[in-house]
Amino acid sequence: MTVLIFIIMLVVLIVAHEFGHFIVAKLSGMKVPEFGLGFPPKLWGKKIGDTEYTINALPFGGFVKIEGEDPKEADTDPAAFSNRPKVLQAATLLAGPFGNIILAFVLFFFAFMAGVPSVVEEGQGDLADARVVIVNVLPESPAESAGLRAGDRVIALRTDGRETAIEMPETLSSQIAASEGELTVIVERGGEQREITAMPTMGLIEEAPEKKALGIASALVGTLRMNPLDAFVAALTETGEKTVMVVVGLFALIGSALTLSADVGNVAGPVGIASLTGEAAQFGVGALLSFAALISINLGILNLLPFPALDGGRLAFLAVEAVTRRPIPASFANAVNTVGFAILILLMLAVTAQDIVRLVT
Repeated sequence: MTVLIFIIMLVVLIVAHEFGHFIVAKLSGMKVPEFGLGFPPKLWGKKIGDTEYTINALPFGGFVKIEGEDPKEADTDPAAFSNRPKVLQAATLLAGPFGNIILAFVLFFFAFMAGVPSVVEEGQGDLADARVVIVNVLPESPAESAGLRAGDRVIALRTDGRETAIEMPETLSSQIAASEGELTVIVERGGEQREITAMPTMGLIEEAPEKKALGIASALVGTLRMNPLDAFVAALTETGEKTVMVVVGLFALIGSALTLSADVGNVAGPVGIASLTGEAAQFGVGALLSFAALISINLGILNLLPFPALDGGRLAFLAVEAVTRRPIPASFANAVNTVGFAILILLMLAVTAQDIVRLVT
């Protein structure tokens, strides 16, 4: 099921990106021979105007063919991409990433309508399905050694021969502090109950080193559902905040990579994203939609990088042409894009290999 959800998410994100290119190309007076869902071989097609709309056999995204877009194509048609004004070419290239940002807003909107996991704050009122959830595990703590994880729902605590239901984070911390010897934490993870035994120790809480603890932070988490107006405002805010977060994070990663200090351990490829998709789905539709929105923003921002074979690389070519007032030779542009695409494939394979190693270990 995780693989199916991931494929559907991937298709929606890519189609939104390509539809952005498509709609602006059409509005810019460019000729668009084909807009396809999936990749060939073609299963079905219908031509409307100058465009054939197709459904194809390989369900891994979609594509748009814009006449004159390929640097190898020498086209004299005034409706060809390369013959339209530079500002319209740039708008068409920007429309793909912008389509992903718009999709992220739509996904966040429906996520807030469906309900997203949210920490219950004082004065906020009751949320649906409120439960105590571990939100952080201290590295090298008894909790980490025992196997407790962030995201585990704490159901009960068994200590000194008594089992106590955990309905508030304060109950959990007080029971751990008062325990004598080992205790058993009963948690729910992935729809299954688990019993995890751990030994509390002192010195983990900086403000109270004499207090016994396991090295976990917990919170009361519930499902927050919004009305359409609140969801609209929240989605707008969330889209803006997450876009800024992705841009800042990406620049930080690039900066650290240039200084050879980048930590690529947290970078995920298709396999890692598929695994995270499955984890998000366990928290409900709202969490899954929010995760898809975040991936959509990442896809859009990554495509704006001035790297060959990406939309940003082609925008860089346009900028050079606008400044020099001369077209970049098609042979040069094609060679640079080919090399860039090969590098992207190699990076994808390397990250995928890292994902697989992480999963099997």
